Amino acid sequence: MKTIQRFRAFFLLALASVFLAACSTLDSQRTMVFTDADMARLLEQHGPFQRRLLEVLDVRVQRPSVKLLSATNRLASAFDVAATERMSRTTLNGRLEVEYALRYDDAEQAIRMTQVRVDDFQLNNVAPEKKAGMQRLGTLIAEYMLEDAVLYRFKPADLKNAEGRGVRPGAVTVTSRGVEVTLAPIGR
Repeated sequence: MKTIQRFRAFFLLALASVFLAACSTLDSQRTMVFTDADMARLLEQHGPFQRRLLEVLDVRVQRPSVKLLSATNRLASAFDVAATERMSRTTLNGRLEVEYALRYDDAEQAIRMTQVRVDDFQLNNVAPEKKAGMQRLGTLIAEYMLEDAVLYRFKPADLKNAEGRGVRPGAVTVTSRGVEVTLAPIGR
């Protein structure tokens, strides 16, 4: 009789150990998910992006839309653009379309845009012969205004709470569900 009770106790202890090991494996792979709508809101909150380029143009980029490109681990965004020539105060409006990846910046505790690439840049009422120059301007805008832009900054309290659970933000991946931030175990 005592042998059966010991066997049951051993079996229950072994079963509990397996269950706890499975739970810790699941905990080590938690993720935060930002949908495409969440990403558009984050871009809108951190915008409008404004910059003076070449001391000639004041450029404002705003009203983003976001599309998930999970096959390439990137996002695509389109923005309204207003470029004002400083001398004449003439403003041209248009549209900028870019693709980019995301990365977690541990030092700044933020998710940033990276590898920004211009897919299309159009300004209204621009002569056809100036279109090539406009593409170069679009590349300047992307490089100087959007490359390394912060999309989300983690709150110190949230990071402290995560550290208390033994995890911290890690890899940032674009999936069909959204932008997933893996909460990786600390020390790995």
